[in-house]
Formats: sequence, C-alpha cells, structure tokens
Amino acid sequence: MARIQRKVASTSRQSARTSGGAESTSTRKVKRKVPLKHVVRFTRMLATLTEAGLPVLRNLRILADQWPAGKFRNAIMDAADMVEEGQPLSEALSQSPDVFDELYINMVKAGEVGGVLDRVLDRLADFQERSQELRERTRSALTYPIVIVVVAFAVIAALMLMVIPKFDSLFKEMGLELPGLTQFLIATSNNVVAYWYLYIGLPIITFTLYQMAYLRSYGFRRWNHGMHLKLPIIGSLVKLSQVSRFATTFGTLVNSGVPHLRAFEIVRGALTSEIYREAVDDVREEVREGEGIASSLEQTECFDEIMVSMVEVGEETGELDRMCLRVGKNYEDNFKRAIDLALKLLEPIMLVLMAVVVGVIALALFLPLFELLKQFGQNA
Repeated sequence: MARIQRKVASTSRQSARTSGGAESTSTRKVKRKVPLKHVVRFTRMLATLTEAGLPVLRNLRILADQWPAGKFRNAIMDAADMVEEGQPLSEALSQSPDVFDELYINMVKAGEVGGVLDRVLDRLADFQERSQELRERTRSALTYPIVIVVVAFAVIAALMLMVIPKFDSLFKEMGLELPGLTQFLIATSNNVVAYWYLYIGLPIITFTLYQMAYLRSYGFRRWNHGMHLKLPIIGSLVKLSQVSRFATTFGTLVNSGVPHLRAFEIVRGALTSEIYREAVDDVREEVREGEGIASSLEQTECFDEIMVSMVEVGEETGELDRMCLRVGKNYEDNFKRAIDLALKLLEPIMLVLMAVVVGVIALALFLPLFELLKQFGQNA
C-alpha cells in the first residue's frame, strides 16, 4: 500500500513538473562564468597548501596572486576577506555561486565539519579533473563532425549560387536537351538563388525559437531529453554520461561525509537530462520515506541492473561511496570508448555522404556534356 502511495506521489510530482510551475525554473543549470580549468587548478593548489598545514586565509591570499585581475581572482579575494572576518571557507566561497557551484560548496563544508578539508579538497580536485577530461573529450569528438557539416554546406552553397547558374547559361546557349537529374538540379539552384534569404533566415529563426523554447519551457526540454534517450547511438551515450555522472558525484559526496538526502539534491543539479533529474527526485522521496537506495533506483527504470546491484552491495556492506565511485569510473570508461567508437564510425560516414552529394551534383552537370561529346563522335 505504501509503495502504491509513493507511486501516486511520483506521478503527481511529474505532473507538477510538466505543468511548468516553479519546478521548471529550478531545473535550469547556471552556466559557469569561469573556465573549469581555473577552478580545477585552484582546488588542487588549495588542497596541497592545506595539506602542508598552512592556514586557509594565507592559502587564499597566496592563490589570489596566481591569477590575473578578473572575475576569478576577485572571487578568491572576496572569499579571503570573509574568512578574515571569521566566516568558514564554505560560506565564503558560496558568495560566488557562478564560480563555485553547490557541489563544491557542500563538499568543502563536509570537509570543514569532519576536520579533513585537505582530503576532501584532494578528492574534489580528482573529481573535477575527471569531469574536465570527459568534457574536453566530448567537445573534441563533436568538433570534427561540425567542421565537416559546415564545409559541406559551404561547398554545396557555392555550387548552387555560383557554379550551377553558369552551367545553366551554357546549356541554354548550346540548346541541349537536359536529363531529368540536371533539370532538377538547375531548378533547385534557381530556387536557392531567388530565395537565398529564406534558406539563410529560416534555419537561424528556427534555431533561435528552438533555443528559446528549450530554455524557457520545461515540458519542451523534457520532451527533447526523452527523444535523445530513444535515439540509437545518442541514447546510449546519454545514458552512459548521466549514470556515470550520477554515480561519481554521489559517491564523491557520500565519501566526503555529505548526508544522502542532501547528496541527492546536489547530484540532481549536476545532471543535464530532465529525465534523470526526475528519477533522482523520485529516488530522494523514496529514500526519505524509508526505502533503500538500490530498490528506489530500480523503480525509476533509468538505471541498469549493474548500477542497481553495485549500490545494493554497497548498502549491505556499508561501502556505498566506494561502490558508487567504482561503477562511476566503469561507466566513464565505457562512455569514453563509446565516444571514440562513434567518432570512428561517424567520420567515414560523413565523408562518404559528402562525396555522394558532390558526386551527384557533378554527374548532373556533366551528363549533358557527355551526351554532347557522344553526338560529336557520331557526326565525325
């Protein structure tokens, strides 16, 4: 009976989210205005200085001089001023939320409470370095396909706007009877030349409207994330990314002494998919009502059997943090391999598609010339 009531409550929460109330606005991620590499370097250096036994205030003053004037240096100096006034480091860093996120603040707070700030900062630096590596790998994997698409569109646009019209004039002067493929290509080129502003403007307007709807509408954003999970290759990559991020972040927080319920709140903000954010909301409510974490994860149907089993073992043995970190590392490795494999498959596919399109255009342009040469040969 209690399980049914929780299921009804979960459905009600999902309906409330879809209605686009206050919940929808809270799901937006705040974009970090300082490069992650600066925060990673700061965390590693702060951990080293703290482990050496230097006081926090002196560490902040030393580190502030390591960066040029700007937003990040100002954030460090503001934190140093607050620490000098008697505020704890976590409270001082929380005054710059666009530099130090909720995950960062709560881990520092847990380290202060437990008297192990140096160890927590060291774990946090490890976590951030892995996150940075994963982000850079994903960005580099997307760079090549984007470049190929841009080059392909540029080549096709040049052919449509400059090359094909010249061939059209040549064919008309020669009075050739054009094949159907050539006629279709010339008609398309004439349409592009006549309505070029639509071909440029409509994609820009569509993309702008899409971005506005994505950022402002929770329902539209959730629909997009649901569609992403259903796509053949992209869906697997999204699942690997979200599960690895959940496991690694949750394990790091629990290992640092953050309570489970609070850890779920922070993990939710670290995820990028609304589907998985909803799943974490449901898990948090189930755990609050006394359910185990593993069984709650299983009920969401967003986490596979391996993840659920590892969490279950962790709960039984009291090593939940270690199990989560282990499964998170495993999923990170799987995500990296999947990205590399997808890129290896995508590169030749895109090159072949580009070659086919350009080849069809070239064939359509030269077919009439081939026919003309054939006629000359017969008349000779």
